[in-house]
Amino acid sequence: MAAKTPASAIQKENFKTRFAEIIKDNTNLKDQYSIQFFETAQKSNYGFTGRDGKSLNILSSLSLEEAEKYRVLKSSWQG
Repeated sequence: MAAKTPASAIQKENFKTRFAEIIKDNTNLKDQYSIQFFETAQKSNYGFTGRDGKSLNILSSLSLEEAEKYRVLKSSWQG
């Protein structure tokens, strides 16, 4: 198994930008979340937090089209 390296600052910024573009028309999420990145032994990971400071389940707030774009982003943002 190849060793993974943490995501760069540019990769993290690109993830934020691309996610914001995916949800630009979603009034349930737009300006209602923040993304926190953290490192694991294998790779960088992230979590979404709502304005109330609680963990946010993004998928439940996405349309089918947004969810598909998010799946692509999620699988490709570090590679």
